[in-house]
Amino acid sequence: MAVLLGNPGREYEKTRHNIGFMLADLAASRLAPGSRWRDWKGLGLYLEFEAGGRRVFLLKPQTYMNLSGQAVQSLAAFYKIPPPGVLAAYDDLALPFGKLRMRKGGSAGSHNGMASVISALGPALPRLRLGIGPRPAHIPGKNFVLSGFSKEEGERLADFLDRACGALKEALLDGVESAMNRCNYDGDKPVH
Repeated sequence: MAVLLGNPGREYEKTRHNIGFMLADLAASRLAPGSRWRDWKGLGLYLEFEAGGRRVFLLKPQTYMNLSGQAVQSLAAFYKIPPPGVLAAYDDLALPFGKLRMRKGGSAGSHNGMASVISALGPALPRLRLGIGPRPAHIPGKNFVLSGFSKEEGERLADFLDRACGALKEALLDGVESAMNRCNYDGDKPVH
């Protein structure tokens, strides 16, 4: 299962904070073409499909970022998916734009959505951090994450999402360890 974090609503669609939802839509089109997002108890939108002989779920919480854990916990509990089987993908302003980091666990850092997910499931869940930084010192973090991408970032966004989709697919089908070994990036170079 992958939970991809973002905020519902048109005003958030093209913001840095919604890169998780952008990845969700790309992954849905590639991994489950023709599938439609379905409502999960008013808490989120989800897809269920088969890939690589496995049952896979994608979830876009609709509870707003800071309450994302409610949707994740509900879907994971219903389908009896343990925390290590839930991969969270989210924006990270501590990483430069375009950098990917896959980890098996850890803290939420300053990300309130991830803090909500950890509060619901515990810290032992893998995560794919999507770099949206650096944040200029004169702009508060909340304002930065809720702003749109720069022109240069916009030009690189499709490639970034393509690499992130590859990392997500590998984690879901081949395991997080495999994705960590092949998909952690420092600029354009894999980090081993």
